[in-house]
Amino acid sequence: MISEEALWIAGGIAALGAYGFWSGFRALAKCRTVENTPTARIRSTAQGYTGISGLACAPPRTTIRGPLTGKPCVWWHYQIEENGFGRSGDVIDEQTSEVPFLLDDSTGQCLVDPRGADVTPHGKIVWYGATQWPEFRLPPAGGLLGKLFDALMPGGRYRYIERRLEAGMPVNALGEFRSRGGISAADPEDGIAQVLHEWKADQAGLLDRFDRNHDGRLDAAEWDQVRAAARDEVLQKRRAMELEPMVPTLAQPGDGRAYVLSGADPGALARRCRWQALAGIALFVGSVAALAAFLSAVA
Repeated sequence: MISEEALWIAGGIAALGAYGFWSGFRALAKCRTVENTPTARIRSTAQGYTGISGLACAPPRTTIRGPLTGKPCVWWHYQIEENGFGRSGDVIDEQTSEVPFLLDDSTGQCLVDPRGADVTPHGKIVWYGATQWPEFRLPPAGGLLGKLFDALMPGGRYRYIERRLEAGMPVNALGEFRSRGGISAADPEDGIAQVLHEWKADQAGLLDRFDRNHDGRLDAAEWDQVRAAARDEVLQKRRAMELEPMVPTLAQPGDGRAYVLSGADPGALARRCRWQALAGIALFVGSVAALAAFLSAVA
């Protein structure tokens, strides 16, 4: 009879194996996607799932800075750990940038929405301090010197980590490419329904504008005027949008395919995915072997 404690241990090993199986095949699928998706030029890219490569830059009149370092970048992720001297500690604060940035490949520019992306940064900055939020905007040192600085600081110890995509550096992206702007003025019925819904929410204003005989209600002729006014408003807005330039956008695919932003070249990214796949499969095989040995020992 297997004890309850042994069952918990066996369950933990099985869960570890399941995670290895899932992560390994997920990394393998990502690797195949990276290798099989050609890089296209922004100017000639068709809408849909595609790969784009270009230099990252901040949108006009927008400044993106890493919260911990204060340095300009186009994307950041920071993490603050407590008691992180020489190891990963307990994460007490963590945030990721959601501000769109631009990719420029010399044929055009594409707005990149980083939400939901699997990001491989250009690099990360790590340093240590005594306060929950870093007192120093720039890291005094890293590696061994950073650990020494951490050890000499009075009070509690904190580890600050900031990962970044740098402006002016190449970024390779895989995602769903689509265009904004240039909306056709034809078939405005959906827009009319939305405008009418908004106007009906303000009954007093609606009657004030269109109740010509002041009887407190809108008859059929007055409703025709309401619909005509709503149609005119929708058409005016859509004609204004047609004058706006097309703004290509890369975003997370709606069908679940990989959304990747990488500071590494596609070859290096594919190699990293292969190693992740091998690690996951090795974890699965090792867990299966360990579970079999454990069950044999307690049976």
